[in-house]
Amino acid sequence: MNPIFRMTLLASLISCSLYSNAEDATTGDKKRADKPEVIEVNGQRNKPDTEVTDETAKLFKVAGIANDPLSAVFTLPGVVYAGGDAGGEPAIRGSSPEDNAFYIDNMPAGYIFHLFGDSIFNENVVQDFALHPAAFGAQYGNATGGVFDVKLRAPRNQDITTTIDASMIKAGFMVEGGIAEDHAFYVSYRQSLMHLFLPEGEEEDGLTIKKSPQSSDYQAKYQWLIGDDNRLTVTALGAKDSGGLNISKASEEGRIDPDSVGDLKLDNGFDSQSIAWDSFGDDAQAFNLTLSHTKDTTKQSYGAGQFVESTFTRLNLATSYQREFGNHKLIVGAEIDRGKADYSYDMIPYFCTDQDADCALRKGERVQDVDTLKTTNSSVYITDMWSVTEEVELELGLRAETNDYTDQKFVQPRMAVNWYATDELKLSLKAGQYNRFPDIDTVLKKLGNPALKSPKANHYAVGVDYQINDIWKTSVEVYQKDLGDLALAIDEDKDLQKLRYNNQLEGKAVGVEWVVKRDLQDGWYGWASLSWSKSERTDLNTGITTDYYLDTPLLGNMVVNYKLNDKWDFGARLTMRSGQRYTPIVGLRENPDHPGHFLPNYGELNSKTLPVYSRLDLQANMQSTMFDHPVQWSFAVLNALGAKNESGYYYAAEEGDTLTNYKIEGEEGMEPFFSIGFKTQF
Repeated sequence: MNPIFRMTLLASLISCSLYSNAEDATTGDKKRADKPEVIEVNGQRNKPDTEVTDETAKLFKVAGIANDPLSAVFTLPGVVYAGGDAGGEPAIRGSSPEDNAFYIDNMPAGYIFHLFGDSIFNENVVQDFALHPAAFGAQYGNATGGVFDVKLRAPRNQDITTTIDASMIKAGFMVEGGIAEDHAFYVSYRQSLMHLFLPEGEEEDGLTIKKSPQSSDYQAKYQWLIGDDNRLTVTALGAKDSGGLNISKASEEGRIDPDSVGDLKLDNGFDSQSIAWDSFGDDAQAFNLTLSHTKDTTKQSYGAGQFVESTFTRLNLATSYQREFGNHKLIVGAEIDRGKADYSYDMIPYFCTDQDADCALRKGERVQDVDTLKTTNSSVYITDMWSVTEEVELELGLRAETNDYTDQKFVQPRMAVNWYATDELKLSLKAGQYNRFPDIDTVLKKLGNPALKSPKANHYAVGVDYQINDIWKTSVEVYQKDLGDLALAIDEDKDLQKLRYNNQLEGKAVGVEWVVKRDLQDGWYGWASLSWSKSERTDLNTGITTDYYLDTPLLGNMVVNYKLNDKWDFGARLTMRSGQRYTPIVGLRENPDHPGHFLPNYGELNSKTLPVYSRLDLQANMQSTMFDHPVQWSFAVLNALGAKNESGYYYAAEEGDTLTNYKIEGEEGMEPFFSIGFKTQF
């Protein structure tokens, strides 16, 4: 019997009767020696995962993240915000944020982070969270960077319970419980409170808030345990981000780009529903069939009548089956993903990528369109997890997929080897090939090149894990990512066919990461990491190689948590990193479309480095009661040392500027911020 299944079976023990040679309670005589010993175990293979994993529970305690385990990803080596303290999605090991894939309960998702960097999940529903930064398995697709794998926990079959939590950043509630012997559910909803600190109508530097920024999200899950071997799960989740402001002629933005003057409005959101059937059997057999539907909507309007609207509908059918055969565990799966994007726009386009120093030089004529983009991606995969010996494990995977829009087929091998050299030392080697769908704006008709190829990547990683003692362990991993067929904007004077973009860009990211962890003992636990990396891109037309804008050579993180007693626990998080690359402003030029206005001239692409970044977050949590209900209070100070972290520099346009008299200012990150959180259950 599989040892994991055995432990699960014992953990789900309902009753156990043991008849041994014990003394009879009434006669005092010994039972007959030849009477057999009987152990009766009643368990269920479909036992729901209702509790958070130990590793994910530790992420809840990271200071300054409002109990958001996914935000704790930024305390891991090789992970940085693409937008600085202002938020944005994470960039993993020198890749672009667009290179990442998000999975929720094994199903691909559009996004899992709000615009301001916090995740879309209530902490109370996350069961497990894993980041695969490179060389991940064959079950994952549409990613050349990293994979975020989120598992939402199953609902607990308990009395109906309501959980309320609130902070100065957001507030939410959750209702959970059983509705029959084998039926349980939960519903969660959260709403941001940023609008309370940014009231509508306030004007500063020519910008007026028309609609305060707001975000919301929800999760709902219902589960039916069918006998001991099957279960049916229905899940619904979604999120929304919105905001709006007025850009006046007197603002910096209005002086630089008069086309932006007017009301700017943003409404993004998605809703997803899925139904999954799981069946379990002997020899670690597990079968899954999941059907999901997702609808993403984007509405943006700005300037004088410019807008972009899109509705992306996605239907996904996935299945997988696993079984053990001796020393082999075989996993096979298949997936069909059909997407339809209905879009319309009226805009002034800029035909550029993050490899262009000055997008204003690639400004196009105003264009309108209404169209539909349809795509079907089909994939199959197989993985053999082979215990070669007691010390050596081998994972061999193969993924094959095809996409009808790019008209490409891929067969990509992936492998991993683990060698347990001693009880304390593990050596690992991983490698694989990957691809993803091109960025939508580069393949649309009129705006892009529909014949653009999918970006691809080769990943390699070598790691060493060492258990120092019962509480200390350390690991080192060296990695390399080779990126190919990346999108590159074509110079207008060379673009005779008006393709806009081609695949003449490649890249490389290399690095080494060192992590030290301390497990909980004497109230203390935490981890520290230090990483060095190098990320660059090469223009195949010119042969010129430049540093990538997210290149961050040195990155250090430290997380410490201390449980003083049953009432108080404390946490601290320190992040320090070398500055990211940026392209300097070297002067001004006349705006050819708007006389009397100026545009910045930029120097060599990503030739300068921002100042060193540092941030210290502190948090204290207090357990108490209120009206006989448990209450947790959280007190946090973000950026406690008041570091003025600059995420870039911009031309601060003012009235009276000339080509020789102008001002360049830095974009500073978060100021010190104090937050109080509250959570109770009844």
